[in-house]
Amino acid sequence: MKTWLVRSSSFLLTASLVLPVLPVHAQTPLAASSQALPIPAQPNSAMLAAASKVKLSKEDAVTLAQKLVPTSGLALDQVSFRSADSWRPFPEWSFSWVKKVANSEEILLSYTVSIHANTGEVTAYSRYDRGASNLPYAKRISYDDARKQAESFLSKYNSGKAEQTRLYTRDMPTPKTPLNSDINYSFRFVRVVDGVLFPDNSVDIIVNGAGTVVGYSLMWNDVTFEKPAKAISQEEAEKEMHAQAQARLSYLMAWEKEGVDRNKPILAYQNPFSFYIDASTGEAMTLFSLTPLDKVKEPTPVSSKPLPARHTGKALSQDDAVKFAASTFDLDKYELRSANYSEKDYRGNRPVWNLEYGEKDNRNGGYAYVSIDAQTGDIYAFNKDIRPLKDKDTSSTKKINTDSLKEKAAENIRKWSPTAANQLYWQDRSQEESWQNDGDRYTVSFQRYLNGVAAASGSSSQTFDTTTGELLSYYTEFGSETYPSKLPKHLSEEEAIGAWQKEVETEAVYVLTPLSKEDNLKMQSLPSYMPKRTAKLVYRATATPFEQPYFFDAVTGEWRSQSSGKAISLHRPAPSDLKGDPAEKELMLMYEYDALSLVDGKVMPQKQITRGEMIEMLMISLNNGRFYPMYASDRKATYSDVANGSRYFSAVEAAVDRGLLVKNGATLNPDQPINREELADMIVRALGYSKLADYSNMFQSSLTDIAGTKHRGSIVIATTLGIMTTDKQTFKPQAKVSRADAAVSFTRFLEKRGEEQDGFTAIEQVKE
Repeated sequence: MKTWLVRSSSFLLTASLVLPVLPVHAQTPLAASSQALPIPAQPNSAMLAAASKVKLSKEDAVTLAQKLVPTSGLALDQVSFRSADSWRPFPEWSFSWVKKVANSEEILLSYTVSIHANTGEVTAYSRYDRGASNLPYAKRISYDDARKQAESFLSKYNSGKAEQTRLYTRDMPTPKTPLNSDINYSFRFVRVVDGVLFPDNSVDIIVNGAGTVVGYSLMWNDVTFEKPAKAISQEEAEKEMHAQAQARLSYLMAWEKEGVDRNKPILAYQNPFSFYIDASTGEAMTLFSLTPLDKVKEPTPVSSKPLPARHTGKALSQDDAVKFAASTFDLDKYELRSANYSEKDYRGNRPVWNLEYGEKDNRNGGYAYVSIDAQTGDIYAFNKDIRPLKDKDTSSTKKINTDSLKEKAAENIRKWSPTAANQLYWQDRSQEESWQNDGDRYTVSFQRYLNGVAAASGSSSQTFDTTTGELLSYYTEFGSETYPSKLPKHLSEEEAIGAWQKEVETEAVYVLTPLSKEDNLKMQSLPSYMPKRTAKLVYRATATPFEQPYFFDAVTGEWRSQSSGKAISLHRPAPSDLKGDPAEKELMLMYEYDALSLVDGKVMPQKQITRGEMIEMLMISLNNGRFYPMYASDRKATYSDVANGSRYFSAVEAAVDRGLLVKNGATLNPDQPINREELADMIVRALGYSKLADYSNMFQSSLTDIAGTKHRGSIVIATTLGIMTTDKQTFKPQAKVSRADAAVSFTRFLEKRGEEQDGFTAIEQVKE
């Protein structure tokens, strides 16, 4: 359970247990209950002073809060009060109830409820039930049923907000059928103002697999909504979106790939519609600062040509590295404390010396750190005695021109990391980094480019004191990935914009306007200061939601998962032959997780399922619906006919590692139909009963055709548990398995897995 961090404006009345309280705000008051639970402890003077300014007493608030809490067996364990501040502009009472194991601090059940201290509105709710995970898989509720529960909860406990919000699903992918009962469904009800969405305010509700609301969180601001005299139409906004879109090539890495495949970047186009259109003027604006969107400027290289290395020949020894550091930086008041050598450092897989220094007299605990490439002498990192940010306002202090700091940073790279200079480029990010202009530090960043395209990794950053110009830190690194010497043939920017345009939907929304510099300064110095907020009407483009981040492959024109690198389909066609099929529900489950592919738009329930398809589905289920490990090409294939590059390679190798497959030959024949005996063995292994199945002679069975089978124990277990069916007293071990039969068996496997049986329970069932 997460810990609730109590801020300075909160006062705890009981400190025996700290439970999570969600930061939310609501407006519809609850009717007071006639029953009240006893309130432990007495308030302190600071709390009393703050609470005296609100309309609801502690007793009134707890009476309202307990409307959401069953009182039987629960004890009110904690009470806290929060005064209004800039973080949450309203006062709030919060209460926590718990039920514990007898003579123990172990929590069985807990509730937390927060109440607006002036209006009596519910501002937060959370419920924890240790026994919730024991829900049988077959009894979990569907997404639609969970949605109804969320809507009912909102209407019952905050009807005012129910009328001012609507369920928003445009940014959420269609949820898949869960593969286990321990599932939470999340719903977001977005505030609507004059028919326009205001995504900065919303009600978030979480419903568990049993249909119980376990979390409620409402974010609501007191906002003035700007209403333009004449707003452009959605059609006009869409045209302007297309005109302003800028698709930029970049290399990306699929972060779940392993081994050598992890070092193969993919040329890609990311979403070019990440900006707003001002509904009043039709101008493009940045997402965060709402300033006019400038056309992307071409990046500037630190050096227009390759520069010679600082060191050539034999790799630097420790003494050489120390001399290099001393000749590069002022380290006179430091002494070397430690030296570490890495033969293949994460920065480009290079040999690197990492040198740590301490202040000689250790009077102030000063330190310095230098990292040097042992082969080239390039500096990868340097920092020393980084001071904390100044507490006082330095906005009036004369500061060094940022352009001079940029040039100083570029010169440092040319001097200290020359072999990287021609690949590091400065990109104008002034719109994104406007927050730096008011600070006493300024960071200059560079990005690695190859053939004019941003690399997947590689960067440099330097931080300076804006009043003295002193360098506070220096950092440069390259990744270990490999790139083609020439830019591959690829789709044009306009083609990429066209592809993305088909996947975005333009909609009008209100967005909060950024706080002024003055408001930010006041908020830092006065915690109780609450600035007035305004919201602006804009148009935005939301992309087709998917369960993982994705990008457009610039070479193949495919959509790919950012995590796995696999080609994906953003729009899954519905099978044309499932409606009314007895196994419709079970087959759709396997289709949802890509274990079954369509043939001419059909699932074909009676088509025999292959060995590879079944292995893939079992592995997906064992990983709770996520992709199984992405094995690299340097992984030696267990079977000669499932080499790297095969659709089933990663699933098969993962199954081998998990013990679902035992190698009995050189080939697996993944595209061949699986028989009933093999399916029984796979399912029993996936349940974790493989050792139990080895003792097949201890199990009695009335089946007449399994005596000579290789997997008799697995057959007995699978049939006794009701996962696989029999035809009277025959099992037909060599019979092929249809997709429909496999889907039904798989669903029953999920149900049995969710019952949390142990091996002895299974033994008793098999003995019976």
